[in-house]
Amino acid sequence: MKKLLILILLYTTGILNAQESSKTVYGIVTNEKEELLIGATVQWAGTLIGTITDTLGRFWIPRQAKAAKLQVTYVGYDPAQVEILPHEDSIWVEVMGITQIKEVTVSDDRFDTHVSTLETRNVESIHRNELRKAPCCNLSESFETNGVADVTYSNALTGVKEIQMLGLRGIYSQFMVENRPTLTGIATPFAFEFIPGTWLNGIQLAKGASTVNNGYTGITGQVNADLVKPHTDHPLFVNAFTSTEGRGELNVHMNKKGKGKISHGLLTHASIVENKWDMNDDNFYDAPNRHQLNGLYRVFYEGPEVCAQFNVQALTDRRTGGQIRPIDGIPGLFGVDQQNDRVEVWGKMGREHLFGKPYIEIGNIVSASWHHTEAVYGSNRYQATQRSVYWQSLFQTIIGTTDHKVVFAPSVQHDNIDETVNEGDLGRTETVPGAMAEYTFSRPNLDMGIPDLVVVLGGRADWNSRFGWFLTPRLSAKYNFSIESVVRISAGRGFRSPNLIAENISLLASNRPLHFAADLGYEEAWNYGINFTQNFKLAGRSGSFSFDFYRTNFQQQILVDVDQSPTDVFFYNVDGKSFSNSLLATLQYAPLPGLDVKLVYKWNDVRATFADGQTRAIPLVAKHRGLLTLDYTTPNKKWMFNTNVQLVGPQRLPDNSQIPHEYAHDFHRKKSPVYGLWSAQITRSWKKVEFYLGGENLTGFQQHQAIIAVNEPNSPYFNGSQLWAPVMGTVGYLGVRFSPSGL
Repeated sequence: MKKLLILILLYTTGILNAQESSKTVYGIVTNEKEELLIGATVQWAGTLIGTITDTLGRFWIPRQAKAAKLQVTYVGYDPAQVEILPHEDSIWVEVMGITQIKEVTVSDDRFDTHVSTLETRNVESIHRNELRKAPCCNLSESFETNGVADVTYSNALTGVKEIQMLGLRGIYSQFMVENRPTLTGIATPFAFEFIPGTWLNGIQLAKGASTVNNGYTGITGQVNADLVKPHTDHPLFVNAFTSTEGRGELNVHMNKKGKGKISHGLLTHASIVENKWDMNDDNFYDAPNRHQLNGLYRVFYEGPEVCAQFNVQALTDRRTGGQIRPIDGIPGLFGVDQQNDRVEVWGKMGREHLFGKPYIEIGNIVSASWHHTEAVYGSNRYQATQRSVYWQSLFQTIIGTTDHKVVFAPSVQHDNIDETVNEGDLGRTETVPGAMAEYTFSRPNLDMGIPDLVVVLGGRADWNSRFGWFLTPRLSAKYNFSIESVVRISAGRGFRSPNLIAENISLLASNRPLHFAADLGYEEAWNYGINFTQNFKLAGRSGSFSFDFYRTNFQQQILVDVDQSPTDVFFYNVDGKSFSNSLLATLQYAPLPGLDVKLVYKWNDVRATFADGQTRAIPLVAKHRGLLTLDYTTPNKKWMFNTNVQLVGPQRLPDNSQIPHEYAHDFHRKKSPVYGLWSAQITRSWKKVEFYLGGENLTGFQQHQAIIAVNEPNSPYFNGSQLWAPVMGTVGYLGVRFSPSGL
């Protein structure tokens, strides 16, 4: 019956086509089940002449003067090729099987962290399963088994963690939650600690300035946190965690599918750290005591053509630490007290098949947030409030065929920041309206069943109310030698508007006054990169090799100079060179069933010209890093064993030669020593519950001298911001995950 209806449709429409013109060929595309396929690409072989099928699976394409081959491709199906003779007016094309994409999926998802050979951009994806191999209490702790992002500690008093990408600080990468920019401005130093680990469905690390979709920032790349969705997460999920650090956490997810296509979700998080640990015996807490409450409510609508979501997140976070006991002859204590409160509301709505066209899509993103920070660091007082609004509308369509896609998106970002440091007013308002356009060319390869060549060219124009016009061009491209082998390149320009205090808040944990040059402005850089990824089989077992090289050249950069004086910090524009070279090589292999091995080597060369005219390495950046991970899962999936070893190479330390020896101790050295960190975890799983037990920093390595002039907190030399290694020693932990519906 279905075949009869298709033949009737083909015949009747063919008659109309013959009446209208003899210059076109009409056809219908179906799969082997005789289902009409919408949006299939139809193209004359060896030409750029093509089209796509409509909502009834139909197409019209200009006739060729001689016999020619017609190529038909559709995602998930083997490509088809048929010969059309000059006298033929209509054709029924049937695409068969779903073999190619299945093969690609198998090789693409071999490992819980992988670089896809199909993506145009160089993106390393961290699957949710990878996050089960370590405690990953929040996003900042989710990179322990990953070689792309390096986690560093900003100082010995606040416990705030920061990432580095391509050798540069995390402020040069863009942070997003579900492809939406967020937690900017005064929230920057705490952003990754405000996303609990159990909320994560996965993480995507995009390297290089390769797209203009989300603004002119993201010079070194993007970090995107993908959260669990109400309609795919467990109806009830509970995670409880405790550690020898005095840390306790409870995460509860509650999800419900409502009537029709609506689903609701509530994600909650509560954590506490209470201890008096002082492993290095310097009379300062090794880590601050912390209390955090965090909640996210989500509503999703999933229709056949329209999708929408609404989200509300609220959190409060307090940290206290610093000096433990008074010192004879010195009044008071050097205390740290940090309070953060945040409320954010955001929504998304997207529609496919706009105007009845399968290839036209439109989407909207709207968000509004309020963030307040109040902190005391010894004698320094910091207070800031930020109110932000963001809007973006995205329109996507094709030019002729799906081989040529275009995206247009206007956007507006508005930030109102009230900020004071020791009664000095640094408040500002910044509004950035802008628009982007991006063109994607794809060349189908019938043998591979995928486009072997893809080029993405984008540009955006933004007007910043503080700095004027920013013009941002970016390019990315990939070429597949095969489904398992790809080379990628990217090049792009990026800008950023600095938030000098918030981004360097660790400097307030000292007695050093901050000096700002009068002509400070925005930062600008170009980033270039190349990647090669090869999936392979060795002795019948799966493996993958990936190699990156990226260079970042700054045209304008604000340098934070802690070398000039041991009692002052200077902020000024670089007058000379400033660049970063970053190389990353990753090898993954599964030598035995259930056993995965990963080896990572990273080399960074990051330099800038300082005020004395000398170009030298940026302090506290390791030139060499290594990572080894071993993961084994038993055949019955009930036991999982995970371990990783990190090797951190020497880091240039700030010039402390002018500090009296009785204050500096180990800080007079020019470089930090090489050190290793070892972590391990064992997980036992049942159908509805699993327990995990592990330890971090099992080598016990720690920076014993973490604070300069630690015995004189009122000294001008007092400084807790020169941290190059962990202060905490070995930490053990125990946790449980539970879901009545099964894990």
